[in-house]
Amino acid sequence: AEKRGKAVGSIDETGAVLGVDVGFSGARRTTCFCVLSWDARNASIAFQTTGSTAAARSAAIAELTAGRHLSAVALDGPLTRGLVRVRHYRVAEAILSRGILQRRGKPGQTNSPTGQKLHQHATGLAGQVLAGTSVAAATHWQSIHPLRIVEAFPNSFLAALVPERDIPALKRDASDRYWEVLVDRSDKLQQLIHSLLPGRKLSFDLKYRTNHEERAGVVCALTALCVSAGQHVAVGDAIDGDIMLPHQSAWGGDAASNGTWLEP
Repeated sequence: AEKRGKAVGSIDETGAVLGVDVGFSGARRTTCFCVLSWDARNASIAFQTTGSTAAARSAAIAELTAGRHLSAVALDGPLTRGLVRVRHYRVAEAILSRGILQRRGKPGQTNSPTGQKLHQHATGLAGQVLAGTSVAAATHWQSIHPLRIVEAFPNSFLAALVPERDIPALKRDASDRYWEVLVDRSDKLQQLIHSLLPGRKLSFDLKYRTNHEERAGVVCALTALCVSAGQHVAVGDAIDGDIMLPHQSAWGGDAASNGTWLEP
């Protein structure tokens, strides 16, 4: 149910990835698209935030990607093999809800009413992205589509990077609390970007990203970058899909310094 990507991956000298924080509010702009692009010297990010209509989302995708070829796409919502809709609790969600993970930002259940809405919108958005952009072929284990489109989950992605001794008290704000640890009180998230895109100067400072949707969009884009580089851990199964985490080499240590706290 779990597979680690290669510890050292390669990435194109010039490229871009797309992260999508999936929202479904009919009144607010809660869907955020984040493109992380780079060349041999620099890396930059750009955002578009929209509501839930297909027209608004298609326009944002077209404007933001602007004809780019994307190395990978990651969306924060349930995605299954062939982008089929399902109504049951998935393996990825069960694994990331075990034990201590119950209290560290576990994923919602696809079979819940909210989970079904998120699944519907994530699947629809995945189709829109694939129809409107050029995306690289999938080369990762247990791919759900011939093109490199994957599922992100910012809570678990960020939690994996945090040393156990620094894990904050959580309520319903896990991703923002983890962001504060990794960005405001350390530079670990920035270090991850530098490890994936070595030698590039970042044209952005994550400390100035205070909007929840934009933060989640960044994490989704980083998830796509990890998969593109082959530096990731896939959690789930071949049919109901994997949630992608950073490679184990970047995980935070456990309190006893015996390894990483997220290891089974």
